[in-house]
This record gives sequence, C-alpha cells and structure tokens, in this order.
Amino acid sequence: MRVIAGKAKGKKLLAPEGLHTRPVTDQIKQAIFNSWQFKVPGSNFLDLFSGSGSMGVEAISRGAKKTTMVDNDRNAVNIIRTNLQNCHFEKSSYNLLQADVFKVIEQMENKKEQFDIIYLDPPYTVDEIFNPVMEAIGNTHILKEDGILAIRTKKEKDMADTYGNLEKVRMKKYGISMVHYYENRVETES
Repeated sequence: MRVIAGKAKGKKLLAPEGLHTRPVTDQIKQAIFNSWQFKVPGSNFLDLFSGSGSMGVEAISRGAKKTTMVDNDRNAVNIIRTNLQNCHFEKSSYNLLQADVFKVIEQMENKKEQFDIIYLDPPYTVDEIFNPVMEAIGNTHILKEDGILAIRTKKEKDMADTYGNLEKVRMKKYGISMVHYYENRVETES
C-alpha cells in the first residue's frame, strides 16, 4: 500500500494487523481520487473509520487544506500517526481523532463544521453500522451543499437511495467492494 499521487507520492503506508481493517486497494483509491481530482485541492476532507489512514493521507498528499481522520481503534490511530509522520506532513494539515464516529459526527454538527468530501469505510464485519452512520450524517449539515460523500461496502450490500439530506448519485463496483456516492439534496421551494 502506498501514496499514489501528490507531494508524498510513492511513500509506503503501514496497515493495522488483523481482520478488523481492510485497507483500500491502490486500484480503488486511484479510481475514487480520479473522480474527485478537482474537488480535493483546497478541500476539507473527512475520513471516517480511517483504519490505516490511507485515504486521508492521499487527500493531504493531493492538496487538501485540512483532513480529519477518525478511528476508534488505538492501534489503527497509532498506525495512522506513523504514516503521517513518514510522509512529513505539516501538523496543521490534519486532525487525527481516536473516538467513536457517531460522537464525532454529533460534535461536528454542534460546532457547525463542514466538509467538501466525506469518505467512510466501516468494518465489513459490523454490518449493522452502515445504515445508522449514513442516517447520522444525513441528519446533519457536516457535508457542504456542493460536497460529495462516498461509502465503501461489500458489493452485495444494499444502501438506500436517500439518508436524510443525502441522495445517492451513483455507485461503482471494484472487485468485492462497492462504492456508493452521495450528494446533498437541494430542496427547491415551490
């Protein structure tokens, strides 16, 4: 696993051991970031269930203004910290939190924080977390009006077309994974 593009291009990334973390493959990461190529530079990027931090690290490397990475697992957070240090990123370019994703979403809503891009990669082993986390985000304003959210699931996992103010705009299959893309629904007045 490595950084694909940007100022840390080619840097190797560590991944936590065990079955709880499934690092995103370089192929999937490349495809997702290609679809975001004009959105990432200067963006506020949120990486939930960060695991190795691979997506957040890629965002920083590609010029995101501020990247927030959240994982509840202490080992994962230590690996992310090591990956960030190995890439020699400025500490002002990221925020790393060891915390419960649901609590962080609530805190961000209360602080009125907003993100241009949100990426979620919940553990496949906890199937019952996918819909609740999407509902939690869909009932907030942490995704900017013109922002994009992507969630990676097993390819056979059904995800709703809408969650609160989030509306599915497309999905793409990569091997055993599916990436579902959502945008804010803009309510029009009649």
